[in-house]
Amino acid sequence: MSTRNRISIPNETYFITFTILGWKNIFVQDKYFDLIYRWFDYVKEKYNNTIYSYVIMPNHIHLLIKISAKSPTLSVLIMNAKRFLAYDIVKFLKEDNKSEFLDFFNQNARKNVGAKHKLFENRFDSLIIQSEKFFLEKLNYIHKNPCNKHWRLADSPENFKHSSASNYTLGKGHYDIDVMDI
Repeated sequence: MSTRNRISIPNETYFITFTILGWKNIFVQDKYFDLIYRWFDYVKEKYNNTIYSYVIMPNHIHLLIKISAKSPTLSVLIMNAKRFLAYDIVKFLKEDNKSEFLDFFNQNARKNVGAKHKLFENRFDSLIIQSEKFFLEKLNYIHKNPCNKHWRLADSPENFKHSSASNYTLGKGHYDIDVMDI
């Protein structure tokens, strides 16, 4: 996905999407999902960013995140996320003998700069949230994504473990976020 918004304004909320290279299904076991949760913890603790919503799909991540004044720009934040995640994903793929993925990611690496693997698409998608209506549109999109006919990962949004839908509908989810009072 291309970056639609290169602006990074502190104290604004963004809808972010970033994707595994070639749309490979990497996030299929808890240890891979846990990497995303560790990154969420990091951006909340180090930068005081606020996560309002998320879904971790097999090959991409959507989130609604408020960027604090302490945070690096979105470009740097996502670039660092990709780097942060890539090392452990490669380690897990090796442990799981996923040579077809490792070969694919190796073939796409920028070897001229010393890279051994390329795990993420170059670009990410970011849209600034400028209204409550747009926030709700993106919140619903995030939560319904696992239920759409392409994925069929859950029969209802709150039944998909790796989403913030249950935080909103049941008051508690797998990972604690800041629920937007809407």
